[in-house]
Amino acid sequence: MTSRILYVTHRVPWPPDRGDRIRTWNVLKFLAGRASVDLACLADESAFDDTLQELRKVTNQLAVIPHSGRFVRGAVSMLCGRTVTEGLFESPALSSVLCEWSSRTRYDAVLASSSGVARYLFPPCVTADTKRWVDLIDVDSQKWLDYAKTASFPMSLVYRTEGHRLRNVECQLAETCDRLLVVSEAERDLFLSFCPTDRISAVSNGVDYEYFAPQAGVTSEAHSCAFVGVMNYKPNADAAIWFAQNVWPQIRQRYPEAKFYVVGKSPLMEVRALESIGGIAVTGSVPDVRPWLLRSTCAVVPLQIARGVQNKVLEAMACGRPVICSSEPLKGLAAEPGVHLLKADSAAEWVTSISRVFNDKQLQNKLGGAAVNWVRQHYSWNSALAMLNEF
Repeated sequence: MTSRILYVTHRVPWPPDRGDRIRTWNVLKFLAGRASVDLACLADESAFDDTLQELRKVTNQLAVIPHSGRFVRGAVSMLCGRTVTEGLFESPALSSVLCEWSSRTRYDAVLASSSGVARYLFPPCVTADTKRWVDLIDVDSQKWLDYAKTASFPMSLVYRTEGHRLRNVECQLAETCDRLLVVSEAERDLFLSFCPTDRISAVSNGVDYEYFAPQAGVTSEAHSCAFVGVMNYKPNADAAIWFAQNVWPQIRQRYPEAKFYVVGKSPLMEVRALESIGGIAVTGSVPDVRPWLLRSTCAVVPLQIARGVQNKVLEAMACGRPVICSSEPLKGLAAEPGVHLLKADSAAEWVTSISRVFNDKQLQNKLGGAAVNWVRQHYSWNSALAMLNEF
């Protein structure tokens, strides 16, 4: 482990209330326990005093750069032949801070979270000959190509163009960086399928299984499901809407008192509208997702587009809740359907799986216990991030 590190993140790592923040926060803590870390991050929403206090505990220097107007810059970037992603994270203010820091500090290593901020690891921001790593997290180009498959024109063209252009950027980073990281072996294999390289490694997500541990004396609500995620993120919103429209009416026919909790910040108007369907509650932002997981009979993860390792799956399993999951999120996990969780894809499969869990308390306990043991054995953050000791 090196002694002085620059970490550039595309979003403020605190609070760890969404997938990318959970990863960047845990990476930051891991690095800070082994080196002196300077953190520069873009802020697409206000960073309050408690956020700054938490970040200062684990950083040597901290720069939180307000970042508005990103969607305009993204559109202009695409019209100019670059990626939307590059435009979204373009910030002269961030460049200025990094130029000033690197002029008086020689970093032993520099790390960026995502391809969107990888440019800040290179001149003019960082001029020294140093170790450069980029945590791609997921293969984002594939996400855009997946969007294109289900979108209508003209958005299908926009998504496809972004996917192809971003794939070129990812391949360029494989040539110019010392190491690229992705969140799972499945993502690594995908990257290698279009860009053969020996510079990419899988560094998984973990889960704080003590924080998410099952709580004694908490009784789950009969015939209830919870789906957790940021609800202005397209895959999460699409999943909630699909489940509510295609699965939930059949569940309510079987269990008229059943409840479906859609838990997460910033729900789109279309997600909010799901509350007009009987038995569905959309919570919006909550200070803690654990009570919603613990009160539910099971957690559902009906994602049709998913990259990498889904924190929402690991957290629900750590809570000891039975998890029912579509095939896409399972690609990044080694969990065995039928042992650690249940798998469902079609509406009929979802109805069958949920009914099995609702009707069988023994199955609930069996899946929940197996899930807790599995995440404790395989997904601690310290073991997941061990490769960063080479940084």
